[in-house]
Amino acid sequence: MKNNYFQCLLCGLVSLLSLSASGQNILFKVGGGVAKHQNHSRTVGAYRIGLGYEYEMSQRWTLSASLCYYGKGWKQPNQTTFVLDDDGAQRFDPETGEPLTSVMNVSATANYLELPLLANYYWRVAEAQYIMFSGGPYVAYGIGGKCKTRGDGTAAGAEKFYYTNPTFGGDTHRFDAGLQFALGYQFHNGLVAALETDIGLTKFSRQGARNLSLLVSFTYKLNSQSE
Repeated sequence: MKNNYFQCLLCGLVSLLSLSASGQNILFKVGGGVAKHQNHSRTVGAYRIGLGYEYEMSQRWTLSASLCYYGKGWKQPNQTTFVLDDDGAQRFDPETGEPLTSVMNVSATANYLELPLLANYYWRVAEAQYIMFSGGPYVAYGIGGKCKTRGDGTAAGAEKFYYTNPTFGGDTHRFDAGLQFALGYQFHNGLVAALETDIGLTKFSRQGARNLSLLVSFTYKLNSQSE
């Protein structure tokens, strides 16, 4: 199943390259911002780079598809855990008899191949300049990342202080899907500056966490056509 998701994304890239020959708008996209999970996690830096295609249906409406490399992630600091010995038995303070605890901090990166399919509306405000509203679904497939943990009292040996694991594996899901929305401004030279968000609708893990990100993005249109 995971390979099928990856193959779908690769097919999307091939489709974009074949469509580019028809003479509409080719999109070069970059952006940066923040990402987290839709729970009590904290934000980390996020970035995106991609290539897309835009099909003009009218002077105001277009459809676009892009294939992007998207770096997301999250932090979960200051989590209290009990301290266990290497045999898994709980440890206690010899003076007070209270259970020993530690403060655990987790930070993770999650890298995706993402394919958003958007409807775009352009409201003309000046000669060859527009306010742009965009929205639509996206699908993504996790291709890598690292989860760093410090202060996990339940781990054994030196891992109580620090250890790393791959982000995807165990009870986490590589496949992601959700909605993307953007508000932007297109300048007369075809450059679009926008504020956009991804709202994940699928669960990242069994605990129910979902991806959430906010970016400032820049898109350059090659061979764009204006009124």
